[in-house]
Amino acid sequence: MHWSPHEFRPSPLLLFGYREPGGDAMRRIRAILGSAVLVSAALVATPTALQGGAGAATLADPGVVGCDVLVTAPAGHSCMLPWPNDAFTVSAKTPTGRMIHITTAIDPANKSGVHVNPLYQDRNDGFSPGSVILVPVPGLDVAQSGIAPSTDIGASFNATAPIMLFDTSTGARVPYFAELDAQAADTPSEQLLLIHPATSLLEGHRYVVDLQQMKNASGAVLPSLPSMTAALNATSSSSTRLRHLQGILNYVHLGASAILGSSAPLPYLAWDFTVASSQSLSTPALTMRTLAYKWLATHHLAYKGSMKTVAANYAPAFTVTSSVDTAGTRDIHGTFQVPLFLKDAGNFSSMNATKAGVPVINGSKTWTANFICVLPSTLNAAGAATPTVYGHGLLGSAGEVEGGSFRAGVAANMMGCATDWVGMSGKDILNVARNLGEMSTFYTQTDHMLQGLINFQFLGRLINSPAGFASSTAFQDGAGHSLFKVGDCHFMGYSQGGIMGGAASAISTEWTRVILGVPGMDYGGLLLNRSVDWNEFASIFVPAYPDRVDQQIVLQMAQMLWDRGENEGYVQHLTSHPYPGIPVKKVFLIENFGDHQVSNLAGDMLARTIGAANHQPAFNPSFQGGTPRLNPPVVAQWGLPKLDQTKAAPAGVVLWDYGTPTPPTVNHAPDDASFGSDPHGYGRGNTFLMTQVTTFMSTGIIPNLCGDNACQSTTP
Repeated sequence: MHWSPHEFRPSPLLLFGYREPGGDAMRRIRAILGSAVLVSAALVATPTALQGGAGAATLADPGVVGCDVLVTAPAGHSCMLPWPNDAFTVSAKTPTGRMIHITTAIDPANKSGVHVNPLYQDRNDGFSPGSVILVPVPGLDVAQSGIAPSTDIGASFNATAPIMLFDTSTGARVPYFAELDAQAADTPSEQLLLIHPATSLLEGHRYVVDLQQMKNASGAVLPSLPSMTAALNATSSSSTRLRHLQGILNYVHLGASAILGSSAPLPYLAWDFTVASSQSLSTPALTMRTLAYKWLATHHLAYKGSMKTVAANYAPAFTVTSSVDTAGTRDIHGTFQVPLFLKDAGNFSSMNATKAGVPVINGSKTWTANFICVLPSTLNAAGAATPTVYGHGLLGSAGEVEGGSFRAGVAANMMGCATDWVGMSGKDILNVARNLGEMSTFYTQTDHMLQGLINFQFLGRLINSPAGFASSTAFQDGAGHSLFKVGDCHFMGYSQGGIMGGAASAISTEWTRVILGVPGMDYGGLLLNRSVDWNEFASIFVPAYPDRVDQQIVLQMAQMLWDRGENEGYVQHLTSHPYPGIPVKKVFLIENFGDHQVSNLAGDMLARTIGAANHQPAFNPSFQGGTPRLNPPVVAQWGLPKLDQTKAAPAGVVLWDYGTPTPPTVNHAPDDASFGSDPHGYGRGNTFLMTQVTTFMSTGIIPNLCGDNACQSTTP
């Protein structure tokens, strides 16, 4: 089936696996619930009411100061479970009616006893749209409970699924997969249940988590937690938290009764949380973008027009420092000027902002950004080269565009121009290492990532504007003709460039066609633990935060800030529902099966969120007629419709298979020999893939070069 967060809106009761009960059935449900139906209706707010600012929350505030009463935290833990949780919010005049309220009295501390400073998280009006749901369930057996694993996301929609995740604004059930934390396999008492939404949670919406029929290894049902019984029996004199939970129980009981009748059991555990609004997630980047383009207008002495004129004719100041031709390729280096939004250009600097946290340009100071462009050194018979802004990989540099990553692009008459991903480039490694040891400073990294997003916009402007690169002899042939198509900029990013490229694209007016290679989203939830790259960084992080529970909570706290600089915080506005004044994008996603660095689960989550369609069949467990691989997905890229590869589509994804074994089905990296060679960098020698790339850039069509078969290749 196809699932899209903006399109799948059946009625609440259908989502419990049954048709709308009528007549006697409905009367029986109403009799069971009595006046509780009114409480449930209050919780199921309309999208408008939920976005309505202060007072939008119709239930009593959770009323929690310190730990929540829901669960008993694992021994020695600082008690922020379950997560995410509106118990750790307060009522506020925000688009969601909530504001995060975490204190250092309850959040995790590192080995030196320093608690994470939640100052910047507490400015959010909800939790990350990529939140992993964390909860301890002592004695849980995932298989006995029938919990949907990563290989069978469709099982999360079973009528009697033991975990149900509801969007209270629509009544829709959200697909997910769940697992016990494999990072804590050596300490079972600290193994949290991790519930991963299979698509980004909708901005500004409230969700309810319902755990039913949790079972142990012998198949016995675990009894409901005492907090559930206390909430069920709450009265007007009970705590506001218990009264709030009583409303949650009434809500989930409505659905359970539709399936199980009056015998519907009390949940093992149920609670709610609110996702941050679009304003909370994207306002810093959009504010910076607006200010940057105004700066661009006013810093040209010849400026005599509107912002529209700026968009058409002006470009930031730039300098070419070298231009070298080698074997038909021109390699150009230089710098360009971008308004500075940081307090200074140092690695550890933070945002230059008002007391309310609104970014502002730092006076007349500028960020000197680097650029490297590679392109054919002569005009091709087919015309000038197709230009792309290129996003490099993990903690790399713009120099990546000079190597094998873009060699095939130049041969296909393309120009690639790169700049360092500020905040996540090689120059940021010292700050990354510092943050891993004490995550209170993590905001400095995401502040730099915001500066990087603006740098990429200005690089695109240099490609599109006649006053940009096209005005320099370095980008011209001997007759003064531009070697690239002016005003025809595209975006291509691989690996980290595919993880951050959707963010840069969602706020861009400089390009509309986007290629994200081996991409993903949700660093703290789906990417780090499943990547072989994490092992190196974990050598700093894990000794600093040795408690396994704390590790997951700290990563989730980090994700609330990471949303500012990676796909998670922006892609709901990439191919639909664009930000004001920003065009929607056409997107081509490229995945490599069994990727050791960027999990396919993260790429698939991105695909579902943007409403992508995929080449089908997406995957064949047998590679080139060989022995079927172990633990293949029941449905590869579950939930995506078939891509019509004869015409342009808003978003499409192709899963290329180079014969790699199936990766771990839990949150662990494929870091031993049984998982084969890492296909992460494969595709450069795949001529079929390059044809798909160039055809998409010129026409918006992702051609079908695999016929009625899954896309497989023996050429990396």
